Amino acid sequence: MKTTRIYALLALLMMVGVKAFGQEWVYSQEFDYSLDAPYFLEPFELSDGRILVSCTNNHVNDCGLYVYPIPALMVLDSEGTEIAYSEYFKEGFFGSHPFVLENESGESFILMNYSPDHDICSPNYFQNFNPPIDYCILGLYKLNDDLSIAESHELEIPIDTFEYQGRPWNCGQISLSTAFVDGDGTIVGAYCKTTSFDYPDPRGYDSTVFFRMDFEGRIINEARYCGEYRWGEDPTLDYRNHHIVIADSLYIYYGFVRDVVAEDGKNLVYLDYDFNIVRSRAFRHSNALHPFDNVYFQNMNVKRSPHGTTYLTSVISEKDDHYCSVLYEYNDDVNASGNSVPIKRYAERKTTDYDSPTQSTGVALWDDGTICYAYTLNNGLGLSNDSWIVLEHLTPEFDTIKTLFYGSNDDGVFSRAKGIKALNDGGLLLTTWERKLYAWNQGCVSVVKYPTEAFVGIKEAHDNGLKVAIAYPNPGKDVLNICTALQNARVEVYDIHGRLIHSQALTENVTAIDATDWDAGVYVWKVMTNGRVVETGKWIKE
Repeated sequence: MKTTRIYALLALLMMVGVKAFGQEWVYSQEFDYSLDAPYFLEPFELSDGRILVSCTNNHVNDCGLYVYPIPALMVLDSEGTEIAYSEYFKEGFFGSHPFVLENESGESFILMNYSPDHDICSPNYFQNFNPPIDYCILGLYKLNDDLSIAESHELEIPIDTFEYQGRPWNCGQISLSTAFVDGDGTIVGAYCKTTSFDYPDPRGYDSTVFFRMDFEGRIINEARYCGEYRWGEDPTLDYRNHHIVIADSLYIYYGFVRDVVAEDGKNLVYLDYDFNIVRSRAFRHSNALHPFDNVYFQNMNVKRSPHGTTYLTSVISEKDDHYCSVLYEYNDDVNASGNSVPIKRYAERKTTDYDSPTQSTGVALWDDGTICYAYTLNNGLGLSNDSWIVLEHLTPEFDTIKTLFYGSNDDGVFSRAKGIKALNDGGLLLTTWERKLYAWNQGCVSVVKYPTEAFVGIKEAHDNGLKVAIAYPNPGKDVLNICTALQNARVEVYDIHGRLIHSQALTENVTAIDATDWDAGVYVWKVMTNGRVVETGKWIKE
């Protein structure tokens, strides 16, 4: 990865069409599935203004499949120019994306885990070793400025590596779900440990492990709680990043293993600083949001609010197997009554069509108390359908200030938001993953920095490559949906000859237009407010 800021922007423009030249900066890296496919995940701002981006680089194995993940890290300067990139391959193991940490002296560290590689097509296959690997690694690594490892501290964690019908996701492994530097300068983390699944009887127990570590890699104290995940499956399906918040003198952990401290499966726990359980409560409320049954969460992220509550973003499954991106605010005061944590407010986001899977990325908090909620909505199944990234600016009460759309859902690109971060200068970082619909083996990962003014007005949004309205599905058939949060807006649709064929007011966030009687072909839609066009695009009817 040697792309500079300027070349990165040009590459992105060539790949996904002209976006805008006003963005503060864009870093972009194209990839080919036949070689490798990096995933940019969590951005982290260092005290000196540099940006570290956590990655995995998934190489192709000998069977030509897209697997074989290797932890990686990239550092950008404050102007978006790549300074260094490094991968952290370990023989016989696959790895997680790194958690970036910084000590009081400004030194950079990463904490990550490795589990035996069970990919039978991989030369890294754990059974190629004599004896086969039967442990995982939790590693803390001090970094030089070029991202090379200056110091290495590794802990070996014994696991069961049995394989059920050769399915690697049923093999014993660990998955680091949280790591941060606490107020006393120590590292606090948690990882999930899963046993192998030998149907119909699981072998042993799954567990969640909480630990405190110094920057020499020494465990100061830890606590292990056994429970049960979903049949020993890979916990990364449920756990993405950041599951602990600090409240007064307690840690609150969202997503605890089931059947640990209560038979009814409470899965939020309050822990003291020695990781003793003080209280447990339920935060998954069956039928809490009609018509959802949100027992099943994916891709959870939590962040403490400025007013003593917790924001949680996730994807929940509905009763009809559709998926919805949600933002909850929980009143999780440890002294409050009730066995379930009450939901103070929530926002749910989905498309009107079958959209699996929706992606929920997280929230960024600005100094004025407002929130940027990032998520991805997909229209249809799989990677062959259009999608779009949404950056929603919300008040603390979850009222919409502005809804902006990254990229374009009519330019043949499938997009996903992967990470979001509010910066010290008031700007916003967004990491994305994009793939061409008509060249499935080609894609692009990007890091985009937006200035605060990008969220002020329509012109500022456009100057920064953001849209205020989109049309989907594109191409479509009998329904054209216009999605926008603009007030006092209307839409006009023109045929290829420039004739106005439809006009109506936009009174909902999503307005469905009946296109049954329209001929197949290309149409132009325009969204207007106060008599002027603020967004336009092409829509194809098949």
